[in-house]
Amino acid sequence: MHELLLHGAVPSNRHGQVLSILAGIAAMQPQPLHERRLIYKPTRPVTRPSMQVGGSQAVQSKQMNPMQTVQGAIQGDLFYLHLVEDLVVDSQGKGDMERKKDEEKTTGSEMMDSGDGGDEHQPSLPTSHPTAKPQNWTLQFRDIPEAGNRRPVTVRLIADVPITAGNAEAFMSALEYTQTSTHHLQGHRLTHNAISILLFQPPSQPLYILQLAVRVADGTKPALMDRGVKELMALKEQLKGVVDVDVVDRAVLDTRVR
Repeated sequence: MHELLLHGAVPSNRHGQVLSILAGIAAMQPQPLHERRLIYKPTRPVTRPSMQVGGSQAVQSKQMNPMQTVQGAIQGDLFYLHLVEDLVVDSQGKGDMERKKDEEKTTGSEMMDSGDGGDEHQPSLPTSHPTAKPQNWTLQFRDIPEAGNRRPVTVRLIADVPITAGNAEAFMSALEYTQTSTHHLQGHRLTHNAISILLFQPPSQPLYILQLAVRVADGTKPALMDRGVKELMALKEQLKGVVDVDVVDRAVLDTRVR
């Protein structure tokens, strides 16, 4: 799967104003974003042959299984991987955390499909007990953005693999990945047509980042990619005079281990 992106910076004193404008454009109330992110890197270069990771690797469509993309990262260049848990503060202010509901799942409005149909079987982590409690984690891989991209947006390959069973952290250890850091990411998300809008505050930063993203199921189809670009550029035009969004230096989004 490919992701098309535009980014902009929002001063903290304009956060409320920009969020209100985004809510008007999207015609929806902003949804809270609270993620706990564990950052992992390989413990050593991996050169072993292709391995089976997790459960079933079956693919029912022409699209690449997300775990295959992650395996590609494991076998080739070394990348940081993220384990991400979506959290929200309890609505009654008790400070408890709970799993976000179905609105946070990827839907047709958030991803441009190739029209091939058929859902992929997502792999599950090994579990030592059939009644083990499901884990609320997603394994995320983000490739470095394409070089020499002629499009007016950032383009990168991504994979999100839901983890539905087993011990996620033990799984990463079995892959010979070790945790390097952890942080919480907070902000809001909205959806406008096929565009996912995130306004969040990076850890230890005084400003906010506005991210506009369109996910394309099959990046080899120019028509789908062009449609995604047009959607992003149309929203960029709407935001003119409010927030400047543009392509960022690809080095900023470089996820390779140095």
